Amino acid sequence: MNREELGEVVAIMLNVMPRNITDKEIAIIMINFIVQKKRANHWPIINAEIEDGLVDYLISQVEDEISKHGISKAVQDADDFLGRIVNDV
Repeated sequence: MNREELGEVVAIMLNVMPRNITDKEIAIIMINFIVQKKRANHWPIINAEIEDGLVDYLISQVEDEISKHGISKAVQDADDFLGRIVNDV
């Protein structure tokens, strides 16, 4: 299965899942995938791949937040600084 086909399958799965799904239900789905595809013995590798993917996602989210707030904070600091200069003149 190529990346595009996998994306289509995931999109279908997400579309048919209930909107409010619990952590336990997500775990049950993952367990069923692993067991049905006879990959239980591969759990250490699967777990590491999931962990790497989630860490990458979480880091990107933090970087996005820092970027958004960091830039707006820097702009605000510059405006405040220039405002003080203008008011002092």
